[in-house]
Amino acid sequence: MKDTFSFAENFLEDILATTEAEMEGAEDVFVEKFCDYLIDAEECFDYQVCNFKKSKRGLKINAYEYTQDFDSISIFVANFDKLKATRKINSKKIKQGCNRGIKFFTQSLKGLKTQIEESQREAFEFADILENNVEEIRKVKIYFLTNGITVNENPADEEIGNIKVSYHVWDVERLFQFVNEKKGLEELKVNFEKDFEEEVQLVKMPDNNPIYDCYVGVLSGELLARVYDHWGQRLIERNVRSFLQARGNINRGIRDTIQKDPNMFMAYNNGISTVAEKAIFSSSANENMLFVKELSGWQIVNGGQTTASLYQALKNKVPLSHVFVQIKLTVIKESHKTGEIVASISKYANSQNKISVSDLTANDPFQVVLENLSRTIWVPNKDFKGKGTTKWFFERARGQYLVELNRQGTPARKKTFQVQNPKKQVIKKTEVAKYEMSWMQHPDLVSKGAETNFLEFIEIMKKEEVQPDQRFYKHLVAKAILFKTIDKIVKDLDFGGYKANIVTYTISYFSFINSGELNFDKIWENQEISLDLNDIFRELAKVIFTHITETPEGTTNVTQWCKKKKCWEDLKTKKINSKYRLNQNSSEAI
Repeated sequence: MKDTFSFAENFLEDILATTEAEMEGAEDVFVEKFCDYLIDAEECFDYQVCNFKKSKRGLKINAYEYTQDFDSISIFVANFDKLKATRKINSKKIKQGCNRGIKFFTQSLKGLKTQIEESQREAFEFADILENNVEEIRKVKIYFLTNGITVNENPADEEIGNIKVSYHVWDVERLFQFVNEKKGLEELKVNFEKDFEEEVQLVKMPDNNPIYDCYVGVLSGELLARVYDHWGQRLIERNVRSFLQARGNINRGIRDTIQKDPNMFMAYNNGISTVAEKAIFSSSANENMLFVKELSGWQIVNGGQTTASLYQALKNKVPLSHVFVQIKLTVIKESHKTGEIVASISKYANSQNKISVSDLTANDPFQVVLENLSRTIWVPNKDFKGKGTTKWFFERARGQYLVELNRQGTPARKKTFQVQNPKKQVIKKTEVAKYEMSWMQHPDLVSKGAETNFLEFIEIMKKEEVQPDQRFYKHLVAKAILFKTIDKIVKDLDFGGYKANIVTYTISYFSFINSGELNFDKIWENQEISLDLNDIFRELAKVIFTHITETPEGTTNVTQWCKKKKCWEDLKTKKINSKYRLNQNSSEAI
């Protein structure tokens, strides 16, 4: 409990420091940091902060995630105390918070958006999404997030019509246990015999191997779809799932075969490659022919689109009785090598695809080099004859700054670390992608969310074989300064919403009209942008706001419109005002 309390105190301190540095609301920062951890916990992928509260009506949400292709909605409700960590949260408070989230959902289906003020645009658009997509939604997950300590009980699942509603409580103790890998995720255990009344028949590879056992066989398409319906995207190895969600579409060829020629599915489809930590088999007269009863830690490392397509067919009541899928199962014997082996299998199983899964991990050389550069390059400081007193801290892994801070041991060393690595100079890996992709003129991709954009960014870096060096890192920091400055400008302009979209589109448009040229060395040296640039971006942001809110006929959701390539292409065709271009004689020009 002492460790939990220490973690809670440091977590709260980190939230308050970020709040001060970023000038955001403390509860929003709490939700962002908590949801970032939930991405690592495989509970969500790309969330959208949406702070909306009507206490008298019992409505509240802090963030949401809408996964259209997987017909699910996640709603996050925060219970945050900025004055006290580890306070007790009883079951009544949990139920109250969850009810506020589900009430927002049910009221949205009845026209809640018409009662939401214009200034609360994110809430209006989420309510609009719910109202217009209710026929497609099959699952709603309500997450209760708190920096207190709860009774650790989830409210019972329920159904609203044909929609399944589940409740998930995450308190600071559970977060601490996850971060320190003491308890982690709920164990993924697929019991074919008990839960699905079916077994999978496999043939064992005859070679005895000390590292793994390998099996091949066939399972019905309906069984695979039902297992996916139960476990959702946790069944698909994380990086493959990230790839599927970023692309957001189901393979048309697979779909057509299921619908029009199901008997040929086995012949046309390559099947799925899977791994498991443990397998339980039924006894068999043939030692090489086995029936799988249960798999623990089962993950699909290749065949995610096949699985998702079969699920879509099941959901749409397409018959799957003649659809069968080839399966390869690798059961890893040496548990301490599970992560390494899964990454390698996933990499080679997907070698014919565009994605390189191993490149998405925190151990990717691109990120390792950035980390090393961030630990050795000091910020210029003229008062100290060129020697800096601070550095920009790159977080290669989630929460790395907090871990390093806690490792300092004594209060004096901790203070020194904080002076040398100010909280306002921390850069997360997803932020690197956001800064770079904005300048590379991909505001539509940045608008799709941090994880999706990060995936696309890594692909571009690999394709262009970018190798970070000191110049790259200094220019990255300059882009961070540029982004943060424009973020503050847009916040001060108080457009009432769409800040994230306006910022990335402003930077991309400025980069476009100036042919991608700006004196980043000067920004690095001064650690700020000039007053002239401030004025340009202030005016340009107003142009961007007008553009994105003037949506095409038939489109009302600005956030979704900003994710479309056409939004960006339409902006580029507009007449350019010369005042947004840098004069060749300007000190900001290269």
